[in-house]
Amino acid sequence: MNEEQLNLLKKLDINANDDLEIIEEKIGDYLNLHCLDENYMPNEDGLICESILDYISKLN
Repeated sequence: MNEEQLNLLKKLDINANDDLEIIEEKIGDYLNLHCLDENYMPNEDGLICESILDYISKLN
């Protein structure tokens, strides 16, 4: 993960060493609840969330 992604995990109090399923669930919830506008477009944090989810999907 890059520094931007790790900083978001830290901001959300998510341990980067947690199980990937746990990180994926928490990031997905945060993205859906806090990072999408009325047109379902992601804000800055949302783009980082999406990049984290992409990163995790490449590991599985």
